[in-house]
Amino acid sequence: MTSGTTRARTALAATGGLLAAFALAAPAAAAAAPAGAAARCTPSLQVLERLPVVSEDPHPSPWVRQSQVNALAEGTGLAVGMSQQYPAYWTGTRVHRLPLPEGSGSGAVTDVNRHGLMVGYANTPDGSIAFSYRPGDRSVTVLPGGGAPRSVNDRGVIVGQMWDPARNRTIGMEWQGGRLLRELIPPAGYRLHWLSGINNAGEVVGYGTGDPASGGPAGFSPALYWPADRGAPASVLSSGVGASEPFRASGIDERGRIVGYTRTGPGPQTFETAVAWAAPGAPPSYPPAATGAVTSTLDGISPRTGVAVGLASFPVDPPLPADRPTAQAQYLAGGGPMRVLPGLTPTGYTVAFTATDDDRVGGTALDAQNRPQPVIWTCASRQAYVRP
Repeated sequence: MTSGTTRARTALAATGGLLAAFALAAPAAAAAAPAGAAARCTPSLQVLERLPVVSEDPHPSPWVRQSQVNALAEGTGLAVGMSQQYPAYWTGTRVHRLPLPEGSGSGAVTDVNRHGLMVGYANTPDGSIAFSYRPGDRSVTVLPGGGAPRSVNDRGVIVGQMWDPARNRTIGMEWQGGRLLRELIPPAGYRLHWLSGINNAGEVVGYGTGDPASGGPAGFSPALYWPADRGAPASVLSSGVGASEPFRASGIDERGRIVGYTRTGPGPQTFETAVAWAAPGAPPSYPPAATGAVTSTLDGISPRTGVAVGLASFPVDPPLPADRPTAQAQYLAGGGPMRVLPGLTPTGYTVAFTATDDDRVGGTALDAQNRPQPVIWTCASRQAYVRP
């Protein structure tokens, strides 16, 4: 399973150069799966209910997290994420607030498995709590250690991270059945920053940074990988020869294919480029960006069909045509071109965080009143198009 990205983004300027061609190297049968699923469904952009508004910014930044779908349960109508900045889930289009402990506030459900087990976090006056939940439970199960769960597989294994003030570092955590199983140790010479995905085999991905105090490289932030064998050490994913840019792994599928992005540029002038690894030991590949995009990310991958989704941003200077958004959810299937997904209005931005084997994509989209709405694209492959 992969969890949707919940990070803010910065203002962007145009980049130069061309991205190398990229294919997820999916087998022919897997590459054809989205089209088969699409043939059995009706294309639509579903707008899900939101929780009652407490106070809403009439002019939200596109990158302010308010209401979004972070993950979809395979083979069900269950979706999870946040609504009005609170942890929420949906059955069909109906929204449900999670039964959190008293005093809990904002947060998110970050992932769900095909059996309906959800994971997420909620903020409290004493810090964040980590939780799991199944529809129908009277309350969430608070996971020991606190922090923020990010992903859960179909075996119920949960991964996430917490800040340990005693050690002055982020700690990787693995839970199952409400119990803390182990700490996920980063490779020697590195500190963990984030855990982002686990598949059913138990392979885990995330990213970290070099730790000179323990012999690691200063200023280098690579993507990281933990093998299914719990006795084997974690490793650094290849960044290519001479690369020094930060690399972020966003998710891993059942075949061990990994997607993410790399970030370049000084200070606030940061540019993101989509990246993928065909296997944990493979070199990075760079899919082509959507037409005209200056930044491109892959923030989620379907479990078996090799569909990756993310965000493309476009330059605002010189101005874009009036009928085009400045940011759009993007969709990549196999070795085809990067395509984009339609929004609720011609100029409203969209973002995609998660994709399923049955050709659904979840994310958020601005409506005509400039409000972020949680959305699901059904038959996404039949809606995705190459941006002019």
